[in-house]
Amino acid sequence: PGASRELGACLAFGFALFSGMTGVVALLGGFEVLGVRGQGALWSMLAMAVTSGTFEETLFRGILFRHIETMLGSWAALGLTALLFGAAHLANPGASAFAAFAIMMEAGILLGAAYMLTRRLWLAVGIHAAWNFTQGWIFSVPVSGGEAPLGLLITRRVGPDWLTGGEFGREASVVAMIVATLAGVVMLRRAVLNGQVRPPMWKR
Repeated sequence: PGASRELGACLAFGFALFSGMTGVVALLGGFEVLGVRGQGALWSMLAMAVTSGTFEETLFRGILFRHIETMLGSWAALGLTALLFGAAHLANPGASAFAAFAIMMEAGILLGAAYMLTRRLWLAVGIHAAWNFTQGWIFSVPVSGGEAPLGLLITRRVGPDWLTGGEFGREASVVAMIVATLAGVVMLRRAVLNGQVRPPMWKR
C-alpha cells in the first residue's frame, strides 16, 4: 500500500537533488550546457538506472542493512553498509579513494536513511534510479566511472575534478558530496524522530 505514491515522490526527489547540485557546480563555473541533443541513449540509460537502483538497493539495504541491523543495531548497519557501498565502487573505471569516500558519505547515508525512514525499499530504489538516470541521460555525465553517455543535453565539464567529479562523474564532486550528505542527514533525523533507530541485539 502506498508504493506508487512513495516511488513517485522519491523519483522526483532524486531528480531534484541531482539537478540542484549540478546547478551549484554550473554556478561555480564547472559545468556548461552547449545544446540539446534529443533522445540520445534514452532506453539504455533508463534500463541501467532501473536495474542498478533495484539490484544495489536490494543487496545493500534490503539484505545487508537489514541483517546487520538485526545483530548490531541501526547505527552500525548504517556505517557498515555505507562503507561497503563506497568500497564497492573502487573497482569502477576512474575510481579514486576520494570517489569511494564521497559515495560512502553521500549515497551510503542518504539511501540508508531512506530505508530506515520507511522500512521499505521503494524510497531508496527511487532516489538511486532517479539519480543515475538524471546524471546519465539528462546531463550526459558519466555514471560511476562509465563512459559519458549520449543524453538529452550536450554538456561539458570545466575546471578541477574536485568541482566537476572528473571522469568518474558528479558523485566524485565535493559539491555533490556536501549536498547529498546534508539531504541524507535531514532524512536520517526524520527517521530518528519517528523512532526508527533499533538497538543491537544485546540491548533488547
